[in-house]
Amino acid sequence: MIDQKYVEQELAKCSPFDQTYVTLEEREKQQVIAENAYEEERVRCERAYANLVDSVDECSKMLPTLLQPYRDDAELKKTKLSEEIRHALSNLHVALRHNLNMVDWRDYNFEEQLIPDQITTGFQVMTLPDGQESRMPTFMPFMSSSNCFIIKQIEGVDPMCEVHNVVLRLNAHLPYTSQYCLLDPANSGRSFLYQKNIPHKRMIEKDISRVLEEIEDDSLRIRQTYLDQSTKRLQDVDENIRSNERFEFIFAANFPSGYDRRAIELLASIANNATDTGKYVFLHLDTEQNYPNGTSLDMFKSKVNFVSRRNTEAFEKGLFCPATLSDETIEAFFESLSNAKPQERKLAFNDVVDTQNLWLGDASRELRSSIGGSGSKRNDLEIWFGESKDGRNSAHGMLGATTGAGKSYLYHAFIMGLACSYSPEELQFYLIDGKQGVEFQSYPKLPHAKVVSLKTSPQLARSVVAELVEEMERRNEMFQSLGVTNFTGYRDAGSPNGKLPRIMLIVDEYQVLFEDDRDGVGSELMYKLAAQARSAGIHMFVGSQRFGVPGMQKQQHIFGNIHLRVGMKMTAADVTALQEFGHNGKRLLRACKEPGQAVVNDGAGDDERNVAGRVAFLDNDTRVGLIDYLSEQWQEAASLSAPKRAILLDGSGQPEIMANPQLNALIGKTARPSQSEWLEFASREAYQQGLGEKEWYPIESPSVFWLGQELNIHGHARTILRRRPHEHLLIVGDSNEARLGMLGYFVAQLPLNFRNENMHAVVYDRSVKGSPWHGVMAASAMPNSNVEIIEKGSEFDEALEQLVVELERRRQLDEDDVAEQPSLFVVLNEVQRATELQMQAGRFGVSEPAAATAKLITLLESGSELGIHVIVAADSMRALQKVFGRNDIESFRHKVALQMSEDDSFALLKMRHAAQLQLEGKEPINALYIDQMQSRPLHFKPYCYRDMDKYQADIAVLSERYAMWG
Repeated sequence: MIDQKYVEQELAKCSPFDQTYVTLEEREKQQVIAENAYEEERVRCERAYANLVDSVDECSKMLPTLLQPYRDDAELKKTKLSEEIRHALSNLHVALRHNLNMVDWRDYNFEEQLIPDQITTGFQVMTLPDGQESRMPTFMPFMSSSNCFIIKQIEGVDPMCEVHNVVLRLNAHLPYTSQYCLLDPANSGRSFLYQKNIPHKRMIEKDISRVLEEIEDDSLRIRQTYLDQSTKRLQDVDENIRSNERFEFIFAANFPSGYDRRAIELLASIANNATDTGKYVFLHLDTEQNYPNGTSLDMFKSKVNFVSRRNTEAFEKGLFCPATLSDETIEAFFESLSNAKPQERKLAFNDVVDTQNLWLGDASRELRSSIGGSGSKRNDLEIWFGESKDGRNSAHGMLGATTGAGKSYLYHAFIMGLACSYSPEELQFYLIDGKQGVEFQSYPKLPHAKVVSLKTSPQLARSVVAELVEEMERRNEMFQSLGVTNFTGYRDAGSPNGKLPRIMLIVDEYQVLFEDDRDGVGSELMYKLAAQARSAGIHMFVGSQRFGVPGMQKQQHIFGNIHLRVGMKMTAADVTALQEFGHNGKRLLRACKEPGQAVVNDGAGDDERNVAGRVAFLDNDTRVGLIDYLSEQWQEAASLSAPKRAILLDGSGQPEIMANPQLNALIGKTARPSQSEWLEFASREAYQQGLGEKEWYPIESPSVFWLGQELNIHGHARTILRRRPHEHLLIVGDSNEARLGMLGYFVAQLPLNFRNENMHAVVYDRSVKGSPWHGVMAASAMPNSNVEIIEKGSEFDEALEQLVVELERRRQLDEDDVAEQPSLFVVLNEVQRATELQMQAGRFGVSEPAAATAKLITLLESGSELGIHVIVAADSMRALQKVFGRNDIESFRHKVALQMSEDDSFALLKMRHAAQLQLEGKEPINALYIDQMQSRPLHFKPYCYRDMDKYQADIAVLSERYAMWG
């Protein structure tokens, strides 16, 4: 029977996915359960919503309190930002401020410069974050553009006020590097009454066209000097190089009224073509005037209306023009500007020359050094000598520069540039400072320096050049013997006779070569160097205030070999008269107005070879430090025991005996020189630190005594005493320092020539006791030497008696035995005070020698042949003649004369030269040495005694060296 239960069982069997079949009763139960759960959830949600509403109400009450700190912080940031904007506006460069009348110009220092790539055209009102208003500058492109600027009348704007504002703002932008050309032909300049107060301005002539032609010419010069493919505008040039150039602003008032066709064409040419060279044109238009025939405003291609943006609509939007300037502001502005001092900008030496990688240069073909920069480069202004890679020659150079032009900059940059590039094996310097010159006083320690002559007299200058002429001849003779033609050929051949350096002669104030030169010796020497020295690897670079100098002969021939010409600031008249530069070179020279600006021409004046630029600056401390560093490096590289020092010739001071290289060559030996070493030393030439003396025979017991320094490089005044007739020395003149110095150092040099057993000296010192001179002779005697100091006349008389006896004894000996006898010296200091030696009245009123003097005369007559020499010092001929007769004085073969009267000079030397020794002042002390067998005076500066400490220090050095010999 099919009932409900049966159906449910069958349905359960057919349930898909093995699901259990739910009965209706169970479904009803499940429905009740679901309805109950729904009701519970509804109640819970309603309760949760009520709680949420309560929470929102609570949060809404707390939210203002929670958000207040954030609201306060936002207000603070808004205020701070506004303050920062106002602070930034208040610290804008003064040229960008709205009202120039509000600036205290009298206290303004004009220290800051600002290139105006954009120019201020007005000011716009800006609402700041805090709601307040401020004025912000508005700009238009200026120096970053190539525009010509038009200023014309518009409603509410006075165009001349605009012009004055621009002039002052540009002056404030560029207080030291701007120049102004203010044109106003219609009003005869009344539009620019402040023109005379502008520090840098172009002088305006009636012929405006001529002024504009000068500007065009200047633009061409700047373009040729500084601009190239990499540097296309003047403002792009390194400021240390272009600092002496000025941007130029040309203002044409009331244009075109008063301007002729030529002036308008030139203005248009400048406006269209010269902005790259820093020339900018402003046209203040008079719109009621007509243009001359053939001209119009359209000639100005790229023009911008300076005030076009400030129209009525712009004013309504809050754009304003700058404040009108008061007369008081203009006056205060230019007064302060004229008193301001620009910050000096100099091109640093380290930016031009590599001071770290030293001595990489090879001088076989040329010497080349950068001295500064031009245009975009800092090291392309060069001086060079020799043969360039393209086959051009530069034998010698010349510098013309007036006082204050920066000659010293150039000398130092050139010398130190070469010294860093070439080693002392490659390069030697001969440096001559003209009279009172001190440019080269730091260079004696430079290892490249062979000779440094300071405050050089004409005679000394000529002697240095003469030495180089001799060196040139020696080199050229050697080259010829080796079959090579020049210095480069000698280097290419492997330097068979040893490496020779190129020699660079630099003479400052080279006119000194021709002063007091009636015979033209200086001109002849310079001519020989100019014509022949290049092949020997010798070059000269000479400088003065102008290229040609008084007294110079053969100038045309000399200048023909001066391939390199360097010009710096010169007077306009000198530039106009120049023949050493062409038209373009003169134009570049006229622009050299500041220290350090230079024009270099390496083509003998060819206008295509000009390079203008700025010389690097090397301050004294840096230079001295670099010289010390180079000296240390060379001492290490060459394994020298001591730093190399140049031969120093000081025209203003006395020579030092310890600076005598010939003396040092002897005392530097570790043992006393043998006879063969003496012979070798005597025969060696002076330039080889020898005596250049061919007659040196040991049998004559020759002895050399240095007296001072000749007025040349290698010469050192000396007397050589031999066992020949009248080999005695007489020193006369009114200079205690010189007499005592020569006599004292004479005694100190005795051990140099003799062992103790081969020499004995008697020194009669009559200097005043208690005077600065007393005790010097005693200090001259070396310890344990056979030098006897006598101060009493009676003791001297006894010594003379013994010497006369010794003379008679030697007369009895044969020649060989005499040669074995020791040399004896009688030294008499201050003979004028030895009254016991003065002549006495004899029979018949004829003066006769005193008894002691008679003994001296005996020694004078025949003592030197037997090895007894007499050395006498007196302060005057009058004092000497009180002791000796005329014939006795003639018995002194060797004589030294200091300054004396013409009569005394003639009586002593048979010439008046000694009366002219101190024509240039008391210092330095000069002397003449004459060997009566030669009758040719030698001019020299004697060794002088200055103070006991210095003197004893010299004696101590000599004593130490002698002691090493044993």
